[in-house]
Amino acid sequence: MAARSATKNAALGEINISDVLTLIIQEIVTRSPDFRHINLLRMLVCIASNKSNGRGAIYGKVVPLRFRDGAGELYHHGKRYTMPVVMCNGISQLYLIYFYFPKFFDLPAMEKLRVVFHELYHINPLFNGDIRRMGRVRESHGSSRKNFDRQFEESLQSFCAHVADTPYMNFLMMDTAQLARNFSIITARRMKVPRPIVEKADQNT
Repeated sequence: MAARSATKNAALGEINISDVLTLIIQEIVTRSPDFRHINLLRMLVCIASNKSNGRGAIYGKVVPLRFRDGAGELYHHGKRYTMPVVMCNGISQLYLIYFYFPKFFDLPAMEKLRVVFHELYHINPLFNGDIRRMGRVRESHGSSRKNFDRQFEESLQSFCAHVADTPYMNFLMMDTAQLARNFSIITARRMKVPRPIVEKADQNT
């Protein structure tokens, strides 16, 4: 866990933004049928840095820890690929979900939730460590990102109505400057993005 210091004159002490986002995702999984397949014991919420102000800046991403259909290894052009094993509390993880600081946290509350729903929808319905594949050519989003987002719009709107009167909305409404004013210490789970491990495949494979 990496700590990130904020202002010294904060009123509310310490906050772990990874943990709060995990609780919000747990609430989504509990209340939204589209996401009931997600097991939070096998998915870690992490924070990464992104200071770019460009229009194409990344707000979040899901990193699957298995290959197509949940396979533990991939053979391609004479090479064998595996993914690093990520453990948490003795449990092998299947997904990492990253939200980018400060870009994600400077979004309006509704857009934060839209990013969360978007990334969660990338998770395979079988929760097998693979992504949800939307088409043969553009597998990640299908024919268009707009159509991709349309798949969870009803669930998003329903959840927004539910969360509006909860303490979670107070958190979602804070941008990075407000977080710094309100908390003396901001902590988060930070983890380097795992990359496939490449080995030369067995000649007989």
